[in-house]
Amino acid sequence: MQDNARRRMTLSARVLAHGVTAASHRLVAALLTMLILSTGVIAADVRADPAADALAQLNELSREAEQTTEAMHSAQLSLDAAVAAQDVAERRNVNDLAAATVARAELTTYQGAVDEVAAAEYMDGPTDGLTGILTANSPQQLIEQLAVKNAMGTEMVTTMRRFREARARADTAERVSATSAAEARTAAEQASAVRAELQAKQSRLRSQIAAVKSRYDALTPDQRAALAALPPPVDAPSPGPDVLAGGEVVPPIDGVPPGAVTAPDAAPPAGGGFGNAAVVQAALTRIGSPYSWGGSGPNAFDCSGLIMWAFQQTGKSLPHSSQSLAAGGQPVARGDLQPGDIVTFYSDVSHAGIYIGDGMMVHASTYGTPVRVAPVDSSPFHNARRY
Repeated sequence: MQDNARRRMTLSARVLAHGVTAASHRLVAALLTMLILSTGVIAADVRADPAADALAQLNELSREAEQTTEAMHSAQLSLDAAVAAQDVAERRNVNDLAAATVARAELTTYQGAVDEVAAAEYMDGPTDGLTGILTANSPQQLIEQLAVKNAMGTEMVTTMRRFREARARADTAERVSATSAAEARTAAEQASAVRAELQAKQSRLRSQIAAVKSRYDALTPDQRAALAALPPPVDAPSPGPDVLAGGEVVPPIDGVPPGAVTAPDAAPPAGGGFGNAAVVQAALTRIGSPYSWGGSGPNAFDCSGLIMWAFQQTGKSLPHSSQSLAAGGQPVARGDLQPGDIVTFYSDVSHAGIYIGDGMMVHASTYGTPVRVAPVDSSPFHNARRY
């Protein structure tokens, strides 16, 4: 009987232990599940950084606007060229029409003379010598008749030659006039197409600018400050950034002490001499200037506008278009970059800056970020040019 009691107690203990173990397993599983879920939430919280997302969205919108801006600059240059070609074609056509009018008038004059000669020949009848002999009353009259006939024949030959020449000139003038008229129409159509393209880009840019400004306005003060923060200054040679070639003084940007941001030491670039060093100095005086779509200085810039302005200070005229800048000048290998060279970026060549040495450039980067010095490697490199 005691053995039965002991067996029942042992069995109860085993059942209890099994229950406790199962409950423990369930508890551990529940705790692990909670831990995994909480870890996922924490990871999700780490990944979803609203501040970083806001800046990323602003950068993306700004890149799109910059692409449109530089494409618009190129379209404006194309329009200028198309309008100039149209003007040349139209002026050529005006001249060709005038030449055709003169040629037709000349042809009309000779046509009248030819008609008169033909009428006289018809009225006088055959002009052979036998007729003269048979109709002459005396040898003297025969001589006179033959002389007149010879003179009339010579005049007719001359008149016919001039008539044929005038007709050829008139025909040529008509063909040239028709060709130049067609060229003028084609030039006008091309100018109209480029103008429509430019207007479409301008409309798209206005929408993109509105989107960028809206996104920028939604940033916190700290985010805006991070965008506008200037990098630390770098050392530079003389002359100071306030003085350009020829001794012209450029006023410093508000909030940036004169000489605070300058270019690194470098030898004068080949082909550019001190002029390109002066380009660098001019650009560096604009450190801190705000970015502005289409801006070309002196107080606000886009990327190609800053380059155009800096070169203007040294007497050089460059186009306000990163794509045109990438196509002009002298090609420079990346390993041969010298201060004052122009560096361009992205496959569509929608950004550009001025190389200042030591792998750095000065550029107008994007809305909300002032003109600043940055590494050339900060954007996908396209090519470099020396002017």
